[in-house]
Amino acid sequence: MIKPIEEKYLEECLSVIHAAYLPVALQFGITEQNCPYRAHASLPLGELRRQLERGDFMYGYFLEHIIVGFISFSKTGDVIKFNDLVVLPEYRHNGYGAELLDFLKEQAAAHGARKIMLGMIDENTILKDWYIKNGFTTTGTKRFGGAPFTVGYMEWVRRRT
Repeated sequence: MIKPIEEKYLEECLSVIHAAYLPVALQFGITEQNCPYRAHASLPLGELRRQLERGDFMYGYFLEHIIVGFISFSKTGDVIKFNDLVVLPEYRHNGYGAELLDFLKEQAAAHGARKIMLGMIDENTILKDWYIKNGFTTTGTKRFGGAPFTVGYMEWVRRRT
């Protein structure tokens, strides 16, 4: 079940974020030193709290009473930018990520957004292909000094009905 995240769940969400990003950080050589603003495997609780306080939308995927997935996003005009969509490694390949992504698309419609944008590790071809399979298209790439990867930008555009 997907539910809004309240302050009391932030520490559990942070644990999910850390556990989900750790294999990615190891695979792509991401550290706080070479990627200080996006090293989610070590994201501090204060940053997650700041995101919630500034009005970012946060939802958890709950299996009974534990959070196994997390999604957060912000809205500007008619665009949703999502910050995170993660599922604990041991719960992957059960459709929870797809459910979170479908939920995000529903939220886009509910909030009057016509586009969802994201940035990701472009070299993560498995994840990139998953987004493409779910209706996203690549819009560009950018290399940031010191980062051990290329940022790939993707978007999903809601069809008018």
